[in-house]
Amino acid sequence: MRRVPEVIDAWFDSGSMPYAQWHYPFAGEAEFRAQFPADFICEGVDQTRGWFYSLLAIAVGVFDAPAYRHVIVNELVLDAQGQKMSKSRGNVVEPAAVIADAGADALRLYLLGQSQVWLPKRFDAAQIAELAGRFLTTLRSTYDFFARYAGDWTPAAAPAEATRPLVDRWLLARLDEVSGAVGAAWGGFDATAGVRALIDFTVDDLSNWYVRVNRSRFWAPDREPDPAALATLHEALVTVARLLAPAGPFLADWLHRALAGTSVHLARFPQDRERRAPDLVRGMAVVRRLATLTRAAREARKLRVRQPVRGIRVAVPAADRTEALAALLDMLATEVNAKACEVVASDDALVSLKGRANFRALGKRYGKDTPRAAAAVAALSPDALRALERGETVSAGEFTFGPDDVTVAREVASDWEVQSDGPYVVALDPTLTEELTREGLAREVVNRVQRLRKEAGYEYTTRIELALSGDAEVVEAARRHLPFIEGETLTRRTLLGGALDGADATQDVDIEGRRLTIAVRRHDGRKGETR
Repeated sequence: MRRVPEVIDAWFDSGSMPYAQWHYPFAGEAEFRAQFPADFICEGVDQTRGWFYSLLAIAVGVFDAPAYRHVIVNELVLDAQGQKMSKSRGNVVEPAAVIADAGADALRLYLLGQSQVWLPKRFDAAQIAELAGRFLTTLRSTYDFFARYAGDWTPAAAPAEATRPLVDRWLLARLDEVSGAVGAAWGGFDATAGVRALIDFTVDDLSNWYVRVNRSRFWAPDREPDPAALATLHEALVTVARLLAPAGPFLADWLHRALAGTSVHLARFPQDRERRAPDLVRGMAVVRRLATLTRAAREARKLRVRQPVRGIRVAVPAADRTEALAALLDMLATEVNAKACEVVASDDALVSLKGRANFRALGKRYGKDTPRAAAAVAALSPDALRALERGETVSAGEFTFGPDDVTVAREVASDWEVQSDGPYVVALDPTLTEELTREGLAREVVNRVQRLRKEAGYEYTTRIELALSGDAEVVEAARRHLPFIEGETLTRRTLLGGALDGADATQDVDIEGRRLTIAVRRHDGRKGETR
């Protein structure tokens, strides 16, 4: 062998790549013309004076044109303490080991979702499961939920979208919104924004909300799943797989093949299908906000989630009191386990608004007059305080106040439990009647029986026989709500206060300080007998 004498340097060779790969100008002219310039180039920041420069210099020198239209620059990957990784420090992470442990998709989504690619990144392998692993686990669990109940259902059985319940149309509207957001992010080379939008939708909207509030539509004793719910969840999962493909190619392909039978990388990227419904999306956002406040009110009064309450009253800004919100109130009542839900015209009946002065902000403007300004704040009317919450400026005599000058506080005006988030207010009636208490105990019994079914290894369709014995109050509550308990647990024969011979599983449980013994056995097909 011999050394070639005509050597400039290695970067000249690298910079010649767009032409050399086609053997242009000696051949491959059509291929070269079709591919030049490149849509984008992606490399580390250390290539600014390396490949980025050599590609640009040669292209401008030869063709008076750039070699690429866009540049995406990866910044350095640091260790968990923010130190640059180097062999001398001994803080270098072996990628193959991380991939073997967490998976390639999880690693990719962690790096993309943590921060924009052009910012330095602290790499902490322990956080992969928190950021990316939680999303991937949620997505797979949501698919498992769909597959468990879909059976022989096919997309051909999907009902018209216009005939589906509001919650389905809400999800489809959100699906179009997130498709537009992710598509815009990918088109703008902002992978982080795309990944975060997709993660938020999948975890918060799809799994934690849509699937949870619609469980009974997928599975109820002796009833087929709702075709509209199956169709809506199927479309959402297919769309998520296609949106995920550029950032999580392996799981996306597995999911798409399971749902549609083809590779996701051969499918078209989702487009906005013009199903957006701003009022419906806004109404659902209000419902979810109120549900969060109601849960906080329950916690404040130490009311279990499964304990029904008589009712809640809610106050929302006038702009949110829409037909869409009114149509969703039944869903809110069901979600928070309340017998009734009432929207009040104003929160005056629920709370008293008080203005509290921000002395630091007022002091900078009014100096020695700050005490008088603070007194004026305390005297502001409820309408003025609401205006401040809307971001407006209000006047009180010689003083003018902005939102930063005043903290708007709410004081409870009744014995109901009140929780607020700005102008969004929930008041929960904490009074428990004897019947409500019994219903709450019955719901707790259902929860414990379901746990025992799982421990016994039953399928979700397994019919059982059930025995309940122990605390007289719990047993009586079970007697009063026996059809509900049997329906929820697929019980075909119930013994109250007795023992079950040959039980598959028996367990002593504690329900609000009351002892109960539960025994279950597979139903043998005999006619049900309750006593």
